Amino acid sequence: MVAGVGTVVAGTMTGGSFELGTSPDLVMGPDGNGKYHPVVIKSIQNKRMPVKEAECGQNVTFALKKFRKNQVRKGMVIVHKSIAVAVRNFDAEVVILHHSTTIQRNYQPMIHCLGSRQVAKIRDMNRDSVLRTGDKARVGFTFMYRPEYVKEGARFVFREGKTKGMGKIVKVYAAEDEVETLFHEEEEGTDVKSEEKG
Repeated sequence: MVAGVGTVVAGTMTGGSFELGTSPDLVMGPDGNGKYHPVVIKSIQNKRMPVKEAECGQNVTFALKKFRKNQVRKGMVIVHKSIAVAVRNFDAEVVILHHSTTIQRNYQPMIHCLGSRQVAKIRDMNRDSVLRTGDKARVGFTFMYRPEYVKEGARFVFREGKTKGMGKIVKVYAAEDEVETLFHEEEEGTDVKSEEKG
């Protein structure tokens, strides 16, 4: 909150552009319940200088009209309402950079992706085993506390203590989407082989 200005947010334009005086259907979120709220930008600054337009790649600050400070949290985004999505579950291709022992389902590292930072649980893996340093796998994550704005193709890092890993999101699930079981096909194949041996 800036005296005489109101609520001000800062971030990096990751796509598109915005010009003052236009009226795109912008929303800001997601909040703790996964909802987005209409937002109006009344002024822009780039490198502490007032500007009329913000473009992709720029670090900018936006002064918001009639948006309270307690409605804002780190990790929220301003996007066109047509692409506003609140993600609780996502799948990613990951590589384990370091872990002293093994990683299994239900492991809970801290995810750093775009502007969000939240603990997520490994709900599934595409292999019926554990992960060790140097392993690669497709892993399903579930955010523990609230939905976030993440998108397919986004890269992220995760860590917990001395554990470090990185990954790329390959699929996101909106709140109403059914989450896929990553190990389903391999489990079926294992059953067939068992029947053949019998």
